[in-house]
Amino acid sequence: MEDPFLDKIKQIILNHLDDEKFGVSELASEIGWSRSHTFKKVKSVTGISANQFIKETRLQEAAKLILNTDLNASEISYKIGFSSPSYFNKCFSKYYGVTPGEYKENPILKSIDQQASQARIKKFKLIFYLLGAALLIFGIFSVIKSKNNPREISIAVLYFDDHSPESDMQWFCNGLTEEIIEKLAGIEKLEVVSRTSVKQFRNTNIPIDEIAKTLDVDYILESSISKSKHNDSVRIITQLINLMDKHVWSNTYDESIENSLKIQNDVSKRIVKQLNITLSPDEVKYIDKYPTDNKDAYSLFLRAEYQKSLFNKAAFEKAFPLYEQAIALDSNFVDAYLGLSKIWEISGLVWGIYDEQKAWNNSKQLLLKAKSIDSVNSQIDYNLHIGYFYYEWDFENVEEYYQKRLLKPQYENFTGLILDYAIKTGRYNEAFLINERYIKDFPNIGHTYIFKAESLMFLGREGKALEVLEKNNSIYSDNLYYLRGSTKLNFYLEEYEESRNQLKKIRIKFPNENPSILIWFDAVFAKMDGKKEKAALYLDQLINLYETHSSGSPAWFIALYYCYFEDYENTFTWLQRSYDRHEVEMTWLREEPLLIPLRNDERYKDLYHKIGFSKIK
Repeated sequence: MEDPFLDKIKQIILNHLDDEKFGVSELASEIGWSRSHTFKKVKSVTGISANQFIKETRLQEAAKLILNTDLNASEISYKIGFSSPSYFNKCFSKYYGVTPGEYKENPILKSIDQQASQARIKKFKLIFYLLGAALLIFGIFSVIKSKNNPREISIAVLYFDDHSPESDMQWFCNGLTEEIIEKLAGIEKLEVVSRTSVKQFRNTNIPIDEIAKTLDVDYILESSISKSKHNDSVRIITQLINLMDKHVWSNTYDESIENSLKIQNDVSKRIVKQLNITLSPDEVKYIDKYPTDNKDAYSLFLRAEYQKSLFNKAAFEKAFPLYEQAIALDSNFVDAYLGLSKIWEISGLVWGIYDEQKAWNNSKQLLLKAKSIDSVNSQIDYNLHIGYFYYEWDFENVEEYYQKRLLKPQYENFTGLILDYAIKTGRYNEAFLINERYIKDFPNIGHTYIFKAESLMFLGREGKALEVLEKNNSIYSDNLYYLRGSTKLNFYLEEYEESRNQLKKIRIKFPNENPSILIWFDAVFAKMDGKKEKAALYLDQLINLYETHSSGSPAWFIALYYCYFEDYENTFTWLQRSYDRHEVEMTWLREEPLLIPLRNDERYKDLYHKIGFSKIK
């Protein structure tokens, strides 16, 4: 569990497991709190309602009984507080994606069992079954829509169109869109499409009914912003449209930019009213809550967030002072600390924008400051653990965090670190199941298909991995993260022409991006083509990046270059340098396919232990 509070309430639920009438009121009475306070506390810690938490706890216990007893589904349903076996079967099937009978015979669980030795099975049988149950809890396919926690209405908030004369309000459009998405996402009876999923429809002419069908939603919020030529006021037009492309509600706002906080809250409330949703007192407070009371700080923050979204060094340089000015105006502005920390954290990774350790040190200080203001913020916790893994190689800390997420069905959609850590520590089945759950909930995010293809490749299902890439290559041809991942995976799958094609797309569409990983591909392909002089020039570029202490792990990629061409002495020379420089890509040492021939070498084993892989089981 996440903390002593959750341990306590879960134990209370387990003490009343067979009582079908035990609900939030009874839980609140046992704790000694009001019903509303219990709702708020459980939601803030778990991300789900108290009703849903009780139901999920019951279903998790059912999973254990299925695996560890010979009781049939009807007997189990009564033991966990369901008065109707058919309703239990329905809830179980929706939650896990399989019936109770299929769960007991699940082939994925069996395949995992078969990988362990008999001695380990005897010693860790109970732990193993719990892990299997946990995998299916979070890994298989859908978040529940139940009678206790109905999410009967779904909506997508499209990014605001900038109709300003000079088209210079994109930063404002982005900010309003994302804040409204966040406000609506806090409403229990409303299902809101993620901001990442709706980005693909920015500046498109696709009909609303087609967008609604693609995103599988009941309603679309379409909006536009135009700025006055004469002053700092803006006109905002919002329209709520149903899946039949019929207008349900529209409104026009003429406000100053400084009053944007008021606008986003008003839009959120009006949407809820039009959808006939009754808000709880806590939900009203959530909508009314401002990230900062300082309007000038908020305006600066929105401008900084837009620059951050452009994802290049020039834009980042513009974002830094904007975030810093926002923080100077409001020293408790958590979102501003987070935004600034993310730029530093991302920039020191494979993209190679800023010095790795400088980037992490700056990011960590900002995150710890934010945590001192908001100690229960899960985004802060997630970003801290990104740093602990990639920059500090603190495997024990990250393993503990990973296991907590493994046992938690709802994990706030923070999956990138979890998936990468699972693959880099050899848990391919787990990575695949986590990712399938994520794709089911958010089917329009490009990097999830890279993780899917990657986990399939490591599972030995190369053909399926290629199918995933072939299906998505055209869809995400403008997504830098997807293109980089598909270039790499096609290379490992020996689809060299397709790898070259994806690399070419990056070079054409993102001409200012030239991190070490792309130069490595250039060098390898040049030598494969017999262009030794050209390959040497690319290799010199990587060496120069290393000598100038550039981030992006140049020593690591120099080592991979030599390894691909079987020059293992040079490989180890550069692996050692990568280790000495504490490059983030060294976290790939355990699972890097090109290094497989070296795994029995004592030099490899020494690096393996020093990095920290042997500290986890």
